[in-house]
Amino acid sequence: MKNSFQRWLAPLLVLLVFSSQVQAQIPGLPTKAVATEQAPTPEKSEDTEARLQLWIKEARATLARLNEPGAETQLPPGVDSGALADHRRHLEQIILTANRHLKVLASTGEARKALEAARAANAQWTGFSEQPPFSILMIDELVNQQDAIKDKLASYQSSLELFGRTLSGIQEEARLAEEASRRTATEAARNPSDDSVTKWRITADQAKSRVLALRATSLQSNVSLLQDQAETARIQLSLLNHQIEMAKKNSSFSEKELAQVRKAATDRQAMLRKEIAATRKLQQDAIAARARLQATLDSLLKPTAEGALPQQTPDLSIATLKVEAAETRVEALQFIAETLESLSQLESFWPDNYQYRKTLTEHRAHTANEDALRSLRLNYDRLTAWDVVAANELAAINADISKQESRATSIAAEDPRLVPINDQRAALWDKLAVEQRLAQSVSSQRRMLKRWLAEWDQSKTSAPLTETLSTAASSTWRFLKQIWTFVAFQYDDTVMIGGLLITEKRSVTLGDFFVAIFSFGIAYYILNRIKNRLQAAVVEHGYLAEAQARTLSNWLMIVVGFLLAVATLHYLEIPLTIFAFLGGALVIGLGFGTQTLIKNFISGIIVLFERKIRVGDIVDVGGISGTITEINTRSSVLHGGDGKETLVPNSLFLENRVTNLTLANRRVRRMLKVHVALGSSPQEVSEILKACAERHGLVLKDPAPIVTFEDFAENAFEFAIYYWTEFNDRTNANVVASDMRFMIEKGFAEAGIRFPNTTPSNLTP
Repeated sequence: MKNSFQRWLAPLLVLLVFSSQVQAQIPGLPTKAVATEQAPTPEKSEDTEARLQLWIKEARATLARLNEPGAETQLPPGVDSGALADHRRHLEQIILTANRHLKVLASTGEARKALEAARAANAQWTGFSEQPPFSILMIDELVNQQDAIKDKLASYQSSLELFGRTLSGIQEEARLAEEASRRTATEAARNPSDDSVTKWRITADQAKSRVLALRATSLQSNVSLLQDQAETARIQLSLLNHQIEMAKKNSSFSEKELAQVRKAATDRQAMLRKEIAATRKLQQDAIAARARLQATLDSLLKPTAEGALPQQTPDLSIATLKVEAAETRVEALQFIAETLESLSQLESFWPDNYQYRKTLTEHRAHTANEDALRSLRLNYDRLTAWDVVAANELAAINADISKQESRATSIAAEDPRLVPINDQRAALWDKLAVEQRLAQSVSSQRRMLKRWLAEWDQSKTSAPLTETLSTAASSTWRFLKQIWTFVAFQYDDTVMIGGLLITEKRSVTLGDFFVAIFSFGIAYYILNRIKNRLQAAVVEHGYLAEAQARTLSNWLMIVVGFLLAVATLHYLEIPLTIFAFLGGALVIGLGFGTQTLIKNFISGIIVLFERKIRVGDIVDVGGISGTITEINTRSSVLHGGDGKETLVPNSLFLENRVTNLTLANRRVRRMLKVHVALGSSPQEVSEILKACAERHGLVLKDPAPIVTFEDFAENAFEFAIYYWTEFNDRTNANVVASDMRFMIEKGFAEAGIRFPNTTPSNLTP
């Protein structure tokens, strides 16, 4: 009986002790109350920091013991090296997470002070110490602060959302780890046969549980810190909005302030020139260093006395890497100098932009305002393009850095090749830093110009209506609102709520129809304009013929129209199922009625994408020859040599044998046969035939004409001349053949060469 009682009591005591230890592992949070409903008081910040320091000390001491030589040989039976590695990793994470948590706790106090200071400043501010009118430069500074705080607030809110999604998962992991630790303690109490294994498992599970507990509390502290920082940013934004609104009511831009802008830009340009000169000096030194390293590499690459090439050695590999690093350094310095020159050029924009802004603020003549506004817009477009270029440069440099980082990770720290690789990485980081300066400057100017242009557009809006017009507008608005909310259509919609299907009545108003139709029209119009621009660009660059591009664009607009119609129904929340009763009959009717139409339409799309038949090709299909002038969705237009135009269904191009005379090229070989009387000189006949072909302007010189002695006829010699012509608007094959016959007859007559009398047709094609 006594032994049975001890067997049940031992695991219970171990479980209670371990549970209390786990509860104490979460600093800064109240432990669970056992016998009372009142929550205990949270630990003070000093107690939390002391506990974190203690955990760091314990984890470092344990990690030092585990890292001693021979630690793996002293493991208890059943504990392998993998478990030891996991335990080491958990101890390292305890040290890292606890240190990070200490930093967060220190930042939390500073954030609380900043929040209180922001609240006090917002409550105490009653106006500017300066007298109006207020400087536009001061307003710009306030707006810049406003933009910076908006970016910070957006970052805080994004981090809060991310931490909020992550926190629940980590808390669940901590709970599961705690349960696993309890199970381990219970099993160890039930089987106390191996104390060393039990202690090891309890210690390892406790370290894992402590890591997860630290992560959860650290995330909660981060959430608290971010909430304070976000609240501080909101208060600062409220104060800045008030200050900017007050300053804009009475502002001015004097010549003194413009001179101040010019002087600041000039000073920055002077500093940039000094920086460029220093960079050029470094570049010269880098070029000299590269030359020395290249000479060393060349000496290593010299062939031996026997003429054999040198073998790949560590010295040769290191010398090659050093030359690559030196080349990267030279290129980086050249890039840095050019980027600094771009920065100097960018600084020259500031005074001009402020001058244009001054012109607008002074409300000068209409022409002056238009010129200033046009210049500002032009500079804004230029900065936009510059911003894109800078972003592309940053992406390229980051790609090079990633390549070098990946290269360095595969090399040991003591490897001498790591030194030149690190030099390359340092050069690329220098490039990245100066390009980031340029991108930041471009973005800052672009944002400011965008704001100025928006302020100008806002200042040109019309003044508010008078009270009479306001009353009339109010009455009109109420009437339009009644029309807008008129229910035009109702339908039943089934939704799932709490596992039950519930049918609801849904309404579609005239306003919904107007908005949907208007949105459909605007979207279709914009997409159609974009389609026309793309079609013109594709045709202009020669990617597609005009008819092919038109066919493709028509098909795309059909798809776009269908998608927009579906989106419109989705906006109206009208399910497609209400059209189901029309679907069956509609599909059957369309299937029979449009079978041929769809076949030709799809055939046209296939012909369009295969590009085996294009506009301008000369083809023979179904016994009809001509030039293709159009390829439409249903049929194509074939222009015959007699001027007739034939509509050919697109399906014939896929179902019939089609001869495309201009698929690969527009050249075609033709032939004329000539019979001369016996006794004529074959060599002279050949020379005359070839000369006639070469003199004709529409006969191609490459490939050259060829004359062949074909056969001995009964009373004549038979010759053939092969020549090439090109299909175009000024070459007629029949006319060319006729010209050749005239020229041959004349040449034979002058040379005294006769045709045989018995041949009815001596010149046959």
